[in-house]
Amino acid sequence: MKNLIFNKNQSKLTYKASIKICYEIINKNYENFPIFMFFLNKNLMDDFASIYAFSRGIDYIGDELPQEEIFPSLEIWKNQLELAFKSKSTNPIFIALEKTIKKYNLSKVPFQKLIKANSIDQKKNKYKSLEELYYYCDHSANPVGEIVLRILGYTDKNLIELSNKICTGLQITNFIQDIKIDLEKNRIYIPEDLLKKHKVNISNSIDQRITDDNDIKKQFENLIIELVDINKNLYIEGQKLTSHLSRKDSIIIQIFISSGEIILNKIKKNKSEILQKKPKTNSFEKFIIIIKSILKSLFKN
Repeated sequence: MKNLIFNKNQSKLTYKASIKICYEIINKNYENFPIFMFFLNKNLMDDFASIYAFSRGIDYIGDELPQEEIFPSLEIWKNQLELAFKSKSTNPIFIALEKTIKKYNLSKVPFQKLIKANSIDQKKNKYKSLEELYYYCDHSANPVGEIVLRILGYTDKNLIELSNKICTGLQITNFIQDIKIDLEKNRIYIPEDLLKKHKVNISNSIDQRITDDNDIKKQFENLIIELVDINKNLYIEGQKLTSHLSRKDSIIIQIFISSGEIILNKIKKNKSEILQKKPKTNSFEKFIIIIKSILKSLFKN
């Protein structure tokens, strides 16, 4: 991944070669939602690929690079973003992104917020309340939804607010399913006030303590139930967005919602078992999500 994110080719690549690298990044990463959407035209899928590669690059920098390389690498990302808005970038991901930025006259702010989210991760590893967590999601997830809406041609603030509900929901779904993984990175995204409410102490031994003590298991599962309910309500609110979009565009948004909901249902079913096995969607489930989303959008009122 590092060679794809930080391409060492000294000569500036063409758009065709650059977008190919974006697709390679897609192929090397797992997501809960289907990244390839066969009903999209090639140009639109290319735009989504450039956005994905930009976002995945930020995640890679913050999650997988050695600590001493993170901030210098984020600076590279900031500098390349500035260059992309001047059509002077040299990194292939940003060369691909330049075309998307120009085509839709995208704002720089959502991209800057995504980079800032990773800077927050390097300085903050706990959140006191849902409000604090929502602020983080407003940087780490919501900008992606705003960019997608703008690519689809929607700029209304009310629609962006509904998109924010979906993106925050997707981010929190990830936080719930990744409790153990995040803990290994010394990060806890579950708000402290909810942990105190359910008397849950998240530490490296949480999975073992749940196995050994039924009371601790029950407390943890009650926490999961409340988190799922909070998360579910975000999807319910966000679902309203699809009624304001064209049928074809609503399919795309419905796919994201349905992908989040299927993981949320697995979390609700497995509860404490998610610490041993992270819930995921397989290829068949992703195909079904696309088909159901198409049908739901085609037959909406």
